[in-house]
Amino acid sequence: MEVIASALFPTLVWTARFEDHEPFNAHLLDAIARLREQDPAGVANTNMAGWQSPNKLQLMPEFSMLTDRLMKIARQIGESQQFRGDTEYRLEAWVNVNPPGAWNQIHIHPNCHLSGCYYVRTPADCGGIYFRDPRKLSLMTRPPITRENPFTATEARMKPEAGRFYVFPAWLEHGVEPNRGDSERVSIAFNVQVQKAGQGPTRS
Repeated sequence: MEVIASALFPTLVWTARFEDHEPFNAHLLDAIARLREQDPAGVANTNMAGWQSPNKLQLMPEFSMLTDRLMKIARQIGESQQFRGDTEYRLEAWVNVNPPGAWNQIHIHPNCHLSGCYYVRTPADCGGIYFRDPRKLSLMTRPPITRENPFTATEARMKPEAGRFYVFPAWLEHGVEPNRGDSERVSIAFNVQVQKAGQGPTRS
């Protein structure tokens, strides 16, 4: 007798790596350096012991190369998931700089549909991004196991790689491990709202 498993209610994480990431990221690092000079204090959010920019990269021409790509990726994901063709996509993006010892607290992104992270600089041992199982009822009782697997795991970790992005549902709890390396980890996080044409934004 064949026993068949079906994956119900999957939580998807999309990823790919830009082929031209080396010159592309060099341009981004220059733009980020200028942004930090203009606003050395940054904002206080989920970045612990690091620097975070305001959520305004989508308004800055020097970051348009990246935000244009992120919008294209979001639309591609939407099409693959049968989002309506007459919807509008709204993007906001910001920089995270994590020096040695810094990390990002686990969190979600309310009032958005998709969230993601693009890695600009990833020194050795800089810490991975991790996701927490959203199925809280699965913690009610855990079976004895010999090793974790996709069915039993309560967290999933992915290794950062310069030039790689991750996109995931905005409701999925995620964080970034402490940077154990000897130089800064640099990434750009983003949110995407997907709404009916002409509808006002639900997130300022």
